[in-house]
Amino acid sequence: METELVGCLEEAATRFVIPLRMNEGLDEGALLQLREEIDRCGSAWRGATHVPKRAALILAELSPAIEACAWLYEGDVRQRIQEAGVMLSEAVIAALD
Repeated sequence: METELVGCLEEAATRFVIPLRMNEGLDEGALLQLREEIDRCGSAWRGATHVPKRAALILAELSPAIEACAWLYEGDVRQRIQEAGVMLSEAVIAALD
């Protein structure tokens, strides 16, 4: 179960971040899927004594990666990417709280 959760989280993070890095724009569907995976992991780990190391690395790298990608864009698109980054950061905090 833990390996599957981490794999799904990694896949969702990759599906969201790679197009941003490739200057292909913000994929709202990928954003929602990533948010759902973060929430799903949080539910599964609630009360657990640890978070899998691979998942912790993915979650820790998510916010800086999104912020860096945002600077590839201008105007409203940059703003929306930054807002998505904040929303995902809040989801991570809630999942690990």
